[in-house]
Order: sequence, then C-alpha cells, then structure tokens
Amino acid sequence: MIVIAIGVFLCSPCVGIAQQGSISAATAGDTLSTPVDKTGDAESSQRAPQQEYALIQQHIAAGDLADAAEMARKLDQLLAKQPASDIDLTLPLAQIGRAFQNAGDTTRATEFFTRANSALQRPASKTLPPATVVLVRLAAASLFVHAGQLDVATETLQNALAAESGITAEQTPLAVDLCLRIGRDSLTKRDLTTAETAYSLAAENADLVQKPTAMLGAAWAVAMSGQRTEEAADRMIAFLKAFPQHQDAARAAQAGIACLKQVGRDEEAEAMISELFNRWPDSDAARDVLNQFGAVEIDEIPERLRKLVLQRDFNQLTPAMTAIAIRIAAAQGDSHAWDRLVTRLGQIDQTGQTTADLLSQLPVAADAERLAMFMLSPPNPLTIQAKSRESACRWAGRNERWSMLALASQSTSPAQNDPTRTITMERLFAEALMQTGRRTEAHSWWCHVVDELAADDFATLLRCAETEVSIGEVDRATRRVDAATKAAGDDRYRAALVAMLSAELGIRRLRFDEARSDLESVVRSSQVDASLRGRAQWMIGETYYLQQKYVEAIEAYRGVAGIDPEGTWVVASLVQAGKSFEQLGRTRDAAVCYSTLVSRHGDSEFAVLASRRLAALSPSDGTTPTKPGSPSNTPNKTLRR
Repeated sequence: MIVIAIGVFLCSPCVGIAQQGSISAATAGDTLSTPVDKTGDAESSQRAPQQEYALIQQHIAAGDLADAAEMARKLDQLLAKQPASDIDLTLPLAQIGRAFQNAGDTTRATEFFTRANSALQRPASKTLPPATVVLVRLAAASLFVHAGQLDVATETLQNALAAESGITAEQTPLAVDLCLRIGRDSLTKRDLTTAETAYSLAAENADLVQKPTAMLGAAWAVAMSGQRTEEAADRMIAFLKAFPQHQDAARAAQAGIACLKQVGRDEEAEAMISELFNRWPDSDAARDVLNQFGAVEIDEIPERLRKLVLQRDFNQLTPAMTAIAIRIAAAQGDSHAWDRLVTRLGQIDQTGQTTADLLSQLPVAADAERLAMFMLSPPNPLTIQAKSRESACRWAGRNERWSMLALASQSTSPAQNDPTRTITMERLFAEALMQTGRRTEAHSWWCHVVDELAADDFATLLRCAETEVSIGEVDRATRRVDAATKAAGDDRYRAALVAMLSAELGIRRLRFDEARSDLESVVRSSQVDASLRGRAQWMIGETYYLQQKYVEAIEAYRGVAGIDPEGTWVVASLVQAGKSFEQLGRTRDAAVCYSTLVSRHGDSEFAVLASRRLAALSPSDGTTPTKPGSPSNTPNKTLRR
C-alpha cells in the first residue's frame, strides 16, 4: 500500500517542476555557478544550477536515468555546500531513487533517497507542502527498511511522525506499519535499541488495531535487553490491562512473571501465575511456566499453583505437567489423584522421557518404586505407552531392582503378543530372571529375543548362549556360542567372554583339553581384566579337579593369586586347593588352605564351608602344619600370597 501510494506520486516529474516554480533572473547569475567540471564537460560547467535542475527533469521525463542520476548527484553535492540556495532538489532525487528501486538497483536507490532525505533539511525544502514531505520520508523509510538500514529508517519515520510534520490521518497508519516492521526485524537481529525506539514510536501514533503489537513489542525489547527488568515487568502488566483478550496475552503474562521474579516482586509474580492458569490454563505459556517447576522441590512451587494443578482436568495435562502433578500428589499424600495421574502419564508419554525424568526426580524411593511397578504391570497394559513402560524397566535395571523386574515378568510370557512390551523390556526381564537365579525362565526369554525378535547384538547373543550352555541342548548351545563368537568380531575382550562359554561347553561335553585351551587363551590375553583372567585360571584348576588330576589342579589354583591377588576367585581357589590336598591325603596342607581363607576372608561366602572342612579334619590326621622349609610346606607359601 505504501509503495503504491508513494510511487504514483514520485513517478510524475511534473510535480517537481510545479513545486520548484520560476527562478528569477537575478538568481541566474548568482554565486551558484557551477565550477569547472573535472571530467572536461565544459558545457556543463558553464550552466547555471537552475539550468542543471531543468535538464535533470528533462532526463527524468525522457527516461534517461543514468544521465539524470549523474547530473543530480553533482548538483546535490553543490547545493549541499550552498545551504542558502533557493533550489530544492528533493523531488528529483526521490524520483531518481524510485526509478532505481523499480529497476531493482537497491544500492543506487538507497543513495538517492538518502540524498533526498538530506535535501529536506535545507531551507529551500520549506516551500514543499507538508504532505509531500511526508510522502518522501515514507518512501525513503520504506526503502531503508528493505535495505536493512533499520536505524536510519527509524530516524526518518521519527521526522515523518513529528507533530510539526503535518502528517495526515491517512499517512499515519502507513508510518506506524513501517515502525512495526522495523521493530520486528530489529528484534530478530537483536538490535534492541532500534526495536524499542521503533515500537515506542509506533505505540505513540498507533490506532486500536496497531496499538497492542506496538506496546507488546516495546515491552519485549526492554525485557530482552536484561537491563531494565522492572520496567519490562511494568510494561507487560500495562499491556495485559489494556488488552487482556489479545492472542499474545498469555505469553505477556509469562514474560511478566519472569521479570517480576527477577526483581523480587514475588507476590505479584504468584498473583500473575494464578491469573495465567485461571484465564489461559491450556496455553503454551501456562505449560511453560509449570514446566519450570519440573526439577525444583515441591515446596518451591507456589501453594496456589499446586492447588490449581490438582484442580485441573487431568485429561488436558501434557506429559510434563502430569509429572509435576504426580510429584505434588505424592507430596500431599493424595492417593486418588496419584492413581489417576499415573494412568494419565502412562497413556500420553509416547517417548518415555517424562517417565524416566520423573522416576529420577521423586525424592521418596517408595514413590519411585510404586510408579515403576505400575508401569511394569499396569491393570490394562494395552492402554499404556510402550516407551513409558520401557523407561520404568530401564530405571529398575539401572537401580538393580531385579526382584521387581522378575515379578513383572510373571504377568506376561515370551509367547504372549503384547505391543506395549519392547525388546528392551524383554531383555531386562530375562536379565532379572538371571540375576535372581531363575535360569530356566530366563532361557525362554533370551531364546525368544534372539529367535523371534531377531536380536543380534553381542550382549544378547552372549547371554542367550550362556543360558543355553548351562541348561540347554548341547547342539543348540554350540550354535549359540558360534553366533556369539561371530558377533564378538575382532574385539579381544568379547572374544575372551565367548571363550569362557566355549570352555564351559567343553567341560560339559567332557572335552577338558579343548576347554583348557580356550581358558588359557583368556589367561594370556593382555586386554582382559584381571578378574576375568583370574576366573579363567580358576576354571583351569576345575578341569583338572574334574579329571581327578589333583596335583595339576593345585598348581592351577595356585596361579589365581598371581593373576588377581585381591579377586574373589582367590578365595574359591583356596577352597578347591584344600579339597585337592584332601584327595591327595595331605590334610595338613588342606588345613592351611582353609585356615588361611578363614583368617583372611572371614566375610566371604566360602568362609563357612572352609570352617566346616577345617573342623572335619581331626588332629590324628596330622593337621599340624609342617615346619618351615619342609617339602609339603612349599605350595602353602604360594597359596598364602
């Protein structure tokens, strides 16, 4: 609208000539004679400024834009040095600027509108009608906005809207629209000074349609500066009082709340929170304000807000708002609200993130367990989001609530088609059953995950192979181990884990030499931790023990202490070495193993067994340890390390 209104006016060269009027003969010979043109254009240098003016108009009328621009540029430079001249070049400059703008040459258009703007500051421009002056300024401001010169555009509009400018009622909305655009673009560019100036200028001159945007824009500019927070709060409050039904009223309230909190006006902030939730309970602003309390202590949430949350229609709550409501209900012991809210959360938390966050935020462990158990075994699983249930499973596994997970696994079965049960849940069910010693049930879950759900990650294949080796068929166990070996790839640690299983399978098949070969590869590996290597060394001893090769077993058990001196398998080795000595009839050496275990590892699970076996050895058996240096005392020294 601005472009059309101003463009029609500026495209008529006759306007400039009519407004210029006649130039007296006395003026023709005055001091405005053009100095010699450095380009060598002697004819141009001898023409009077009024003749130059006329030629510029002729070039404009003829469409000779380049010639008109060149002559206008030179004459404008001359007139800038002669402020007393009565020649006004404003309109020709503006017309040339408009022509360049229409041609898409923004750079030259900006240059000539800038010159026209400057020409308006000279005394000669006083002969122009006020409406014409305003049109030029509006045209210039519009172009400056387009060119991104927002501060220059703002200053131009300040002049256009000044009381003495003579701006008309029809022109004012055009100027205000430009101010609003400047404010918007300046906020985007974080030029807050220009934004505040433009919005404030718009607010001073806006009609009822433009006023809300102008007031709110100015308030936002002040708030974003971070320097005048209290003023920003007052501006937001003023906007809400003036336009309570505006579409951005809720957002203004949210900003006002933040500003009031920053300056310590807490009571006003709480009152505005109540107003926000009473008037715009379903707004994004209300949700954002409530979400700010998601990680704080319940006592830090205003009491009025807590009451409002529990009084709301729970079916309208988002996942984040529901989580906060659950925390409030838990703190206040409102079981009825808790049950409804927990069900609501399970129904709407599609990503499971809110459930996961809430489980970590609940300060009372019993509340977290109660929530997790509901998600794991809901009354109607089909109404609960799969990811929400999965988050509860992950929480239980992370916190080693294996009994809880094992119990939850009893409410379903691998064969049951449950779309809310994810593969992660099934893995955790299987792991929980492993951890609670129910390997047969765990085996069914692991096989289901691998065979039916086609899981092919190493951890799952290894666990599946482990249960198959311990309780499954030998041929199936062999295939499981092969699959885990393939999944391990070149990772030496993974390969060592598979080798341990392969050794167990070899022992089960009574292939002890093959088993020892696998175990020795683990012991020799430099990329395997000492605990695993110690266990492998202990298992080597077990293979000899099963073969009744007790001397070799003792030597293998003795090697555990050298690999992992503080590990748990050292204790097990002392027990087994003692048993081996008993089988060889060397009861005094067996007694040394047992007594060493009891004295050094009295709190271990093997201490009771060692005490019993030690008590079973009678003095007549020669349980008194041999003297230092005797042959039978040598292995004991090694075991005592």
